[in-house]
Formats: sequence, structure tokens, C-alpha cells
Amino acid sequence: MSLGFNGLRVLLLTGLFAAFVADATQVMHRPDNYKNVPHKYTLGNVTPQLIHKRSGSKVQAAYFTNWGIYGANFQPTDIVSSDLTHILYAFADVSPDTGAISLTDSYADEQKHFPSDSWSETGNNLYGCLKQLYLLKLANRNLKVTLSIGGWTYSQSGHFNFVTDANKRATFVSSALKLVEDYGFDGIDLDFEYPANTAQGQGFADLLTALRTGFDNYAKNKGDNVPYLITAAVAAGSANYAFLPVAQMDKALSYWNLMAYDYAGSWLTYADNQANLYGGTRTGVSTDAAVKFYTANGATPGKINLGIPLYGRAFEATSGIGQPFNGIGPGTVEAGIYSYSALPLAGAQVFENLTDVTSYSYDSAKKELVSYDTPHIVQLKAQYVSSKGLAGTMFWDLSTDKTGSSSLVQTAASVYGTLDQTQNHIHFPNSKWDNIRSNMGSVSNPGSPTSAPPPPPTGPTGSPGGGSGSCAGVAAWASGSVYTGGQTAVFNGHLWTAKWWTQGDTPGGAAGVWTDNGAC
Repeated sequence: MSLGFNGLRVLLLTGLFAAFVADATQVMHRPDNYKNVPHKYTLGNVTPQLIHKRSGSKVQAAYFTNWGIYGANFQPTDIVSSDLTHILYAFADVSPDTGAISLTDSYADEQKHFPSDSWSETGNNLYGCLKQLYLLKLANRNLKVTLSIGGWTYSQSGHFNFVTDANKRATFVSSALKLVEDYGFDGIDLDFEYPANTAQGQGFADLLTALRTGFDNYAKNKGDNVPYLITAAVAAGSANYAFLPVAQMDKALSYWNLMAYDYAGSWLTYADNQANLYGGTRTGVSTDAAVKFYTANGATPGKINLGIPLYGRAFEATSGIGQPFNGIGPGTVEAGIYSYSALPLAGAQVFENLTDVTSYSYDSAKKELVSYDTPHIVQLKAQYVSSKGLAGTMFWDLSTDKTGSSSLVQTAASVYGTLDQTQNHIHFPNSKWDNIRSNMGSVSNPGSPTSAPPPPPTGPTGSPGGGSGSCAGVAAWASGSVYTGGQTAVFNGHLWTAKWWTQGDTPGGAAGVWTDNGAC
């Protein structure tokens, strides 16, 4: 069968577009050489831009990576908390076989001792980055910290295949609730890159729905008035958001973190802008078009955080935007990616396009172009956020920002003025860590964690279940007892298994937190 010229042209364009989207937002991963000291570069001269404050109460969310403490030497103590409302701790992994979540670096997450940490205190105490972030929460009650699960690396090789299985989704929810209680998180961020078909998209939406139910019940049973956070990092390219049930997801999500970057990179055959607000004629991607897609399909504008890259994408041996290139350069930590803190490189001029709202540096002698956001461009993007009624901004990642007036995080915060003042959570009486339960010593009698199955309840509604077969020795369900995922109880002659943390939710009730295993 002959396709003809137009058919061939469509196939060619489709193939080029597929090649582009295949690597989109791959920046959100741990580099192979993350423990190496970053390459050093001489900075060029930059003329500061004047920023004017605007009224409002916006979100300033940023990713903190657990590998950043190594080569980049960016510690939790380096975070400027006054410019932030949310910190997303990256990344945890998830088992495709079970749906269980796991931390990925025990030294960075739990063990590293910082100068203020004791080596002789008694008890089972949390250290590492997660202790430092909890201390930041105690000192800044509007600063929320969530655990981010996935990212580019932990989305590959089928890590999120579990989303199509209801039982594995239930395990994920139970695992998430336990991690929140143990480590004092304010919620969960999911970075699934990307649902590849309708089943995965629906499964992802169903996971968020189940997680919202779990978190709402968890908050109710703890007496928390502030909801626990659920956020999702989502693509700006149509091929990667095509299977998302946006309206269903919006009901469960606190925020959408729009990954409005990596529109261009090594996978293209020409140099281009990697984070254009408008335009995108060659790549077919722009941030404004993505925002319009999500809002048209059911996303609440006030839940969308616009992503800002704290890095640049490099193109070597090129004559400029839209022109062929050859090579991507050594980068700061990995090839082709320069930290914003290293830009612009010495010898380069900086160009800003106020039509599509982009900027890049170009060294005409080296023929090197780096697409990145300047403070002025971030100012314009923050003004876009305000004008469209969006939630705020999100940054990848904190270790690569500059400090002071050149900081892109500070630039956006200065445009917004007042930031979100929602209180964080600091009550975790069932944490496995003594110092989390005691709020780092501020609570004198925190009690003991409920990490083991609750003892058999007593009284009219809580006498041992007894019975025979599968119910033998299993206690009767009691409204005052705490059950975590996998624990069992007998109710109305049936054996029930809790899907996640629950207290006071009747087996078979509307909350849907119990699985009926059949009659005893």
C-alpha cells in the first residue's frame, strides 16, 4: 500500500515528535556520578533585574534531592526556608511487585549526623536529612515537607506497573501512611514518568483516589484539621499526559506540579528553548498550552504549580536557536546540564525573548548555547502564574540555585509577596522514631509507637473473636483500636483485613478501608 507524500510526511513528523517526548523531564533523576564534585566554571557578568512585589498567597515548592548532600554539598541546613512553602524530598522508590514504598539512601535519609546532632543520646532516633527537614518544620510552621516517590529513574523498568492492581494500590496507600507517620511528612508527591496507556492512566488516578481516602481518614482519626498533601509531577508534553484522567485526579490532588521544562535537549537534532512559556513551534510544546490542556480537562487552576528549571540545557557547535548542533558539553554534574548557579558561562552573552518568554546564553566564539531561565524570565513567569490564578511555582532542584538577589526561588517569591501560610503537621504520636514522637524533645511524654498489631480489645465490642478456621485467634473489631495495612479483625462473623491505617471505620462501611475475606 502506498502512503503517498502526505502520509510519509505525517509519519516522519510523528516519529520526530516521539523522539522528542521519549526523554522529556529525564532531568529528574540521580546522576550516575552524583558523589563527584561538580565541575567549576567562571561566571559571566549579569545585570540584576528589578523585581516588584505583588499581593497574593502563593505556593513556592521545590525539590530537595537526597543525593545533593554528596558532590554538590547542598545540605538541608543550606535551604533558605523564608522563600519556600513546600519541600519535596526526592526520591523514594516503589516495588512493582507489591506497591510497597521504600527510601533509597539510608545514610542520607536517616543516619548522617549533622553538627547539631548528638552521638550519645539514648533512644531510637532519626538523623540524616529527614531529621533536619523536621527541624525546619518546627522552626517554620508554614513549611510543609512531602516525600516524593518515583522520578525519571524510579519510573523506568515498570516500577509503576503496580497501579493497575487494586491490591497493590492498597499496599501503596498503607505504606504511604506509615511513612508519613514515621517520618513526620505532610503528605506524598508522586512523579510517575509516564502512564503509557489507558489502563496505567486510570490506575494512577485510582491510586490517587485511594490515597486521598486514606489520608482523609488518617487526618480525621488523628483530629487534624489540615488535610495531608497529595501532589503529582505531571508532563507538559501531550504524548506524556494523554492518558491522564485529569478530572478524577484533580479531586484527589492538592496540587499539580507541572514539569514545565526539558522541552529541548540532546534527543533533538536542533538547539531550542527548554522551558518556553509560549511558542514552541518546532517542539510542539509550550507551558501555556499545557496549562490550557489541564484546565480545559478538569484541573483547578488554583492547584497548578508552574515548574521552573534551576539548570540549563546545553547545545554545542550550533549557530543558534532552531539550528543543528553537535554535542552537549560536559555540564556541571552530568553532560549537557549546567546548574543555574554556574550560568551564564564566561564569554557568553545572554538573550531574552519576551514574545515566547525564554532566555539563553550564547558564546559566539565557542558556538555554545545554553537554554535556561534568567531572573527576569522567572519574574515574567511568576506574573503569568498570578494573572492566570495558578497556585504558584515549583523548582527543580534546590541544590543548583544561586543565593541572594540572583536566586530564582527568591525572585518568584518576591513577585508573589505573601506566601501560603497553611500550617504543617507536627503531631506523630505513633512514629517509630522517639525524636519524631517527642517533636525533638518538645513533648515530655510522647508515649510509645503503635508499630505492632494492637492487643486484643476487651469489652462488649472487643472480645476475642475466637471461632474456627481463618478466624481462630483473631480479635473482634473494636472502634477504638488502631489497625494498619494487613492487620485483621473479626466482624459480623467475617474475617476482615485492613487496607491501610484506620481507626473507627466499620468493616464493610462506606470508607472502604477493609477487605472482606469471607465468613469464618
